[in-house]
Amino acid sequence: MARSSASPPEPRGSNALWAVALVLTFLVCSAAVVPVADLGVAAAAVHAAVSLLALGCLVRLRGRHRASTAEAARLHTELREREAEVARRDAEWHTYVRKQFGAALQEAEFLVVKRLPAALSRDEVPPSPESAEPLVVELSKWFDKLLSDVSEALEEREESQRIALVELASRVQTSAHRIQATITGVAERYPGDSGLLEATMQVDHAATQQARHAQSLKVLCGEWPGQQWQKPLALVDVVRAASGRIVAFKRVEVTGDPDVGITASVVEPLIHLVAELLANATEYSPPRTSVSVTVRTVQRGAVIEVDDGGLGLDEYRLAEAREIVSGRRLLGVGDVGEIPQTGFAVVGRFAHRHGFGVDLGPSPYGGVRAVILVPLELLQTIEPAGAPGGRVLPAPPPAPPAPTPPPAAPSPGSPSASAPDRAVPARAPESAAEPAPSPAPPPPATRAPGTGSRRLPQRRSRRDGYVPAVEEAPTAVTPPGSPEDAGDWMEQFFEGGRTTSPSTGSAPPPSGAVPPPSGAVPPEPPSYGPPYSPSPHSDSPEGQM
Repeated sequence: MARSSASPPEPRGSNALWAVALVLTFLVCSAAVVPVADLGVAAAAVHAAVSLLALGCLVRLRGRHRASTAEAARLHTELREREAEVARRDAEWHTYVRKQFGAALQEAEFLVVKRLPAALSRDEVPPSPESAEPLVVELSKWFDKLLSDVSEALEEREESQRIALVELASRVQTSAHRIQATITGVAERYPGDSGLLEATMQVDHAATQQARHAQSLKVLCGEWPGQQWQKPLALVDVVRAASGRIVAFKRVEVTGDPDVGITASVVEPLIHLVAELLANATEYSPPRTSVSVTVRTVQRGAVIEVDDGGLGLDEYRLAEAREIVSGRRLLGVGDVGEIPQTGFAVVGRFAHRHGFGVDLGPSPYGGVRAVILVPLELLQTIEPAGAPGGRVLPAPPPAPPAPTPPPAAPSPGSPSASAPDRAVPARAPESAAEPAPSPAPPPPATRAPGTGSRRLPQRRSRRDGYVPAVEEAPTAVTPPGSPEDAGDWMEQFFEGGRTTSPSTGSAPPPSGAVPPPSGAVPPEPPSYGPPYSPSPHSDSPEGQM
């Protein structure tokens, strides 16, 4: 409140009283200069009366003056008290405003630092700190509404982007399947052209990579493989099918129990999961090293161990990768970085959905060991070869006509030079499918590092104590079979790993592998991929974390 500049009020009639007093004083003073004897008795009496009246007026005026002075002092004291009250209230108001401003600033800071980033990252939004300030309570309500609107807008935008990405990935995947179907038709029309056969195998394998990457994108968008297998598959065959979906398929070595299988409902997810781990292992290993895969049973189910010979991961990156592959931290398309690293994110999605236990750790080979635990309830025993109802080993597929030697030697980097032992084996006698007794079955055979051929491990019978005799595929070029046989073999080869049409409902065999007839498993297919081994550091982003 501003200080008042008005003087205290004067009593009524004080101005007239002062005028009368001044006149009387003037008369008394004028009469005083005249001798009393000259005035007479009457004049002297008047003079005395006037003097007394003037004295009374002065006394009255003095009283009035004292009263006015006292009133002025009282008013001054009251004014000071009021000014002090105003100052106190002003200080209280400033303190209240500062307190409200501080609380509102704290609420806004908590919104920007904690709540808004959580809403943008789709995490759980923490509640506002409790406060008794009315301004903060009202502000918190408006902030809650703001976060709700932001979350709804983000959900709508992300859903729109997700649908668009799924549609684009489906188009790419469909295009890859059409490429495979077209290549199969070309190979069937020209079964005797070995050069065309090699080219079609390369195109088919490239289309397989394209389909896998498109499927990975769909998985990160929340979609899942639509194809279903109708029969269980051995875990070693799952690994082989997965190796047919990566570029450096020749570097994968698999050993383990061939009689441990997995139910048909999770065959395709497990193949894709293993393929992503194999792609990552081959990418981050030296180009000339192999990736060892072991399948074995444990108390809680079965495990697939993938070991690479790379440089490994430091403790921080390993801990982060373990969180991702185990499914405890799910990543989406927006979380894989500007240079997409989708492998571990896809593995974590499959592990979270189907209950696979996936973990990472140091490998004895110096790199990283990936361990996949398949729960016991998802396992199924595969009948050994030769047992009643078991799989029958078919004869090797026929060979197409031998290629004409080129006039000039190919360069070392050409596909034909990198795989000189890729001649298609000739058809073996029909008796090769019959089991032969063996008192001491050998252990499962594996491919030596750096070689181009791969063998299936020989199966040990649990009932009859023998293993089926399987002829090795000859590496030399043998006389070609008929064009019809070559066409049948090509048709079987290109059907490997193909997506099942909804109308047929048949189960797809492992990608890149020669599909066996019903109830049979091939002992040694010509290849689980094309007859060439591209560099693991190709343009295709094979190794993803």
